[in-house]
Amino acid sequence: MFNRVKVVRTVVAVLALGVLGTVMVGTAQQTNPADVASAMVAYFKIGNRPASITAAEIEQRIAYFPDFGEGTVEALKKAAPIETVSKLVNLKNSRGRNLLSQKQIILLLTFYNLKP
Repeated sequence: MFNRVKVVRTVVAVLALGVLGTVMVGTAQQTNPADVASAMVAYFKIGNRPASITAAEIEQRIAYFPDFGEGTVEALKKAAPIETVSKLVNLKNSRGRNLLSQKQIILLLTFYNLKP
């Protein structure tokens, strides 16, 4: 009567969308006011992704991303301009450990069009 595979896929898809929506709304409410978020969305349209991360970009935009602490922002400013993915990935903190987590790198690569 019912195709179980289709029902299961539909339920999983609905649950996944609900969880994703809840996470996104919760994160947006905790970190950025609506006007800052809408300004960032307008700036970072796919056709308008900057090709390098400059000190001005870090101060004006990246400093407001969630999970980017003061130390990370300052280290990024010292390394600016960042024009390649390899330079971004190879940034180290004062102890010689990777400065950015994979989550932070993926976030930056989403909003910036860096060369390999």
